Amino acid sequence: MDTNDVFDDVLFIRELSKTGVIDFNKTPYLRNHHGRAAFDEERRGNLIEVLPEDATLDLGQKYANIRAWPEHVPAGYEITEFDFGAKEVRYAPLAATHDSVRAFGMTLLRPGDCVHMDDEALIPSGCGPLVCATYQYGKWAGHWSPYRSLPHTRRLITFNPTDLEYHDFPHVFFSMDDVPLVISVARWRPYANEIALADLWVAPGDAIILPPKRFPTPPEGGDTWHKVIDLHGNRNSALATWHDKNRPGVMTQTLLVDPANGIHYHEEIAPTFHSTSAP
Repeated sequence: MDTNDVFDDVLFIRELSKTGVIDFNKTPYLRNHHGRAAFDEERRGNLIEVLPEDATLDLGQKYANIRAWPEHVPAGYEITEFDFGAKEVRYAPLAATHDSVRAFGMTLLRPGDCVHMDDEALIPSGCGPLVCATYQYGKWAGHWSPYRSLPHTRRLITFNPTDLEYHDFPHVFFSMDDVPLVISVARWRPYANEIALADLWVAPGDAIILPPKRFPTPPEGGDTWHKVIDLHGNRNSALATWHDKNRPGVMTQTLLVDPANGIHYHEEIAPTFHSTSAP
């Protein structure tokens, strides 16, 4: 076959490096060093608090009367399938500020900010080993369904479905490139059948910390609206590069559990719309 008959390889997600397991007993402070992770034995920089969940906050593109159900997918495990009742699902573009990230259960880390990680609220008992990995996310990374594909396959699709998750371990997303890092987020009110969607545009040098998340217990009485679970996904990380044909993607660092476990996956198969211009 003539090599001109196929496209060039398309960057999906490339892991560039990964630390060993981070011992937060020895280095309990996590600091944002200009968009890169630093682990310190003693406090350096501006110590901030990871803010508690505030269920009254409500930002993003709203969808009401949504449906959700468990589904066993071809990839071989169970996920939550959504139906937002829309032919095209839209994500509201939001600059990642202290207020906007808190509306999705996160805390903004500006350059020089640090947090004390040796805390049960951030690293619960039973949490797996935490590492910090550097990735390059391709601009087409969202055009793939990990749930509809066979294991270990990467088949590009013509649209970008919703792919969100939550888990009982912390994440920190560092915007280390010279363009914003974009994290897709949702605030789901499962007992009220509502969801709000957004893309958080994290400025270069900033980071956001996501504490462990657990599904809310059923409400006592009639107040269903204040029970929330915050979801996130990072395969749209490279939205800021869509206007540059010479850039395949964006660089980022992420604090995560390795190997990953206990992740609750969510999909909505309708095509999505994401702005490729900073808000």
